[in-house]
Order: sequence, then C-alpha cells, then structure tokens
Amino acid sequence: MTDAETNSAPRKAAAYLRVSTDNQAMEDSFGLPAQKEAILAYARTQGIEVVAFFVDDGHSGATLDRPGLQQLLKEASLKKFNVVLVAKMDRIARELFYSLFIEKELLINGVEIVSVSEPVGGKDPMNTAFRQLMGVFAQLEKSMITMRMSGGRKQKALGGGYSGGRAALGYISKRGAKKLRIDKIKALAVKRTFELREQHPEWSLRQLAE
Repeated sequence: MTDAETNSAPRKAAAYLRVSTDNQAMEDSFGLPAQKEAILAYARTQGIEVVAFFVDDGHSGATLDRPGLQQLLKEASLKKFNVVLVAKMDRIARELFYSLFIEKELLINGVEIVSVSEPVGGKDPMNTAFRQLMGVFAQLEKSMITMRMSGGRKQKALGGGYSGGRAALGYISKRGAKKLRIDKIKALAVKRTFELREQHPEWSLRQLAE
C-alpha cells in the first residue's frame, strides 16, 4: 500500500490495550477501562472507526509472547485496519527492540501506530526519533520498577516477612498476611528431604524425589 493510498483510505483502527503482570499501582495505573475510554474519545474526534479490540490483561510489555499482540499482528497482515490506536506507546512494549520490531511489522502491512496521548505519530523523522526515545525510557522505567520491587522483597524476606508469590513447600500463605505460616504436614516432607540429602549426597535430585 502506497503513502497516497494509505492517506486516502478510510481510517479504520484496531485498539490495543495492555496491563502487565506487575502490581497495577506500580506499573499500570492506566488500567484497561481508562485506556479504552481514551482511545474511543480520540477516535471520535478524529473520525476514525475502531473495528477491533485486542487486549492483553496481565501480560508484561517486556515480551512478545502475548496472545492479544500476536492476534493483532496476524490480523494486520489481512489489511483489516490501517491504524493501531494505543493509550500510550509503552502499552505496545517496554523493551526498545520489541517496540521497533512491532512497529516495523505493522508498517510492512501499511499499518501505523498512533498514541492517543502522545503526538508522535507519522513518518516524520523527528516523530520517529521521539518514538524511539520513548521506547528507551519505557525500558528504563521497567528496569527501575523491577529493581525497586526486587530490593523491597529482599529486605522484607530478610526481616522475616512474606514478600508475595507462591509459598515454598512447607509453608502456607494467606492473602493480606505479613508472614507465612508453617504447614505441619508438608513440613515433615521438607525435613525428610534434607535428611535424605545428607544421608545420600551422591543421589541426583530425581533419585531424591523418587
């Protein structure tokens, strides 16, 4: 599809929405309802018809393995729309390489990414550079969040607290609790495992499990 054909074609858009697996308040305070509202409001003012929604609820922007994103890329190749609307560019990806890859894959099919809250669309060299800079900062922000969360969890664990996630074998986690409780039944299995490990250091982990 040529630039002239793209500009003259009816503006049909796919909306892409994403929130991550991280704590909503930490990374994704811009939730799915707010993203959808912002996209639809923009589409109305620009005379764009939103013909499809692709949603990744609980998927990190630091991976391409997202069902909504993969379906979006697949349908883009079928020429069902010529614009992808996102609430913010970091909804597309939080890794610069992935941002560039996704944008290139869409452009191959004549599909442009438009952020409804950031005026950096189009092929203008300055806007392209700004989009790439935004990808750099999205990746930096993701890395900083991960570092802060990891440090906080480590400090909590050192203080005997429960830092979240699946409890280790032998413990019970309770929502809202600040500490883990010992599972008296499974704790016996843990104790026996350590005893066997000490008695048979030559055993492999498979042998130990058996």
